[in-house]
Amino acid sequence: MNSHDSLNMQLIPKIENGMVIDHIPTGFGVKILQIALRHSELSKIVITLGMHYTSKRLGKKDLLKFQITELPPRFLKHLSIVCPGVTVKRIKNYSVEKKIVLEVPELVDRLLKCPNPSCITNFERGVTTCFHLLERDPLIYRCNHCERHFSLSELEAVLA
Repeated sequence: MNSHDSLNMQLIPKIENGMVIDHIPTGFGVKILQIALRHSELSKIVITLGMHYTSKRLGKKDLLKFQITELPPRFLKHLSIVCPGVTVKRIKNYSVEKKIVLEVPELVDRLLKCPNPSCITNFERGVTTCFHLLERDPLIYRCNHCERHFSLSELEAVLA
């Protein structure tokens, strides 16, 4: 194999049918994989992680390939909170059938923990969290229960 062939070698084989999360900032692929494995509907499927690929848009990127026909909506919402701007592609017969770029959601329910220790969601059994997006730059969310405002970095992503 000459050096030109090795540069064009497919390090992760193409998938016939499945889902690809692309344009993940390098280093975030492992974090997204950990989140995927916390979603029970994704815990037993084949997932391939590629790290530090060359990207025109990002310089370097990670990517994940899932052998599943559809990613669960709750996982996609979770992903849009943790890593907005990634591209999600549905692959059918080795070709991209559909492509979307994830944006931060306007409403986030049961995926973030309110950092306010006095918030009812932290001590009342059965009360779930819900946050509304107030500002996009910087990202600011409002808790529906205690009405406090938090930057996205102050909010911890959790699974209910």
